[in-house]
Amino acid sequence: MKIKMHAIASKSIAWLDDGFSVYQKRLPPHIQLHLNKIPLAQRKKNQPIDHALNQEGKALLSLIKKDETLILLDEDGEMLSTKEFSLLIEKWMLQSTKPVMAIGGPDGFSDLVHQRADRCLSLSRLTLPHAFVPAILAEQIYRAWTILEGQPYHRN
Repeated sequence: MKIKMHAIASKSIAWLDDGFSVYQKRLPPHIQLHLNKIPLAQRKKNQPIDHALNQEGKALLSLIKKDETLILLDEDGEMLSTKEFSLLIEKWMLQSTKPVMAIGGPDGFSDLVHQRADRCLSLSRLTLPHAFVPAILAEQIYRAWTILEGQPYHRN
């Protein structure tokens, strides 16, 4: 299974990129995790934020294929436990789903992106820095895989 992540981001932070890579490399060959960074649209003082959101949304949607399942990471999304998330990944594997996980910029997603989304998840009720999310999500995908495999990484 290939899991794609698209993150709307302003800049890379080396240690967070390294954290993502650590978990990406721990996954078995049959689970491939790919990260693509979409440049943050320029925010102008006298321009409504919707303009930037629409630019980012168009860039994101241009990368999504019709047969892919778009999952937004959003503060208002559904919250799953790690075990529930592992069951979701298992379902994706069994159904040959092509998940694409989208991480929005600081202002979230445009309405157009929300309309295309198949599901909306939240990692936490806390506000997390957007640059942290790919590494956190990669760790959770790795953790979910260890749960499905019965490995001791996840201890409860």
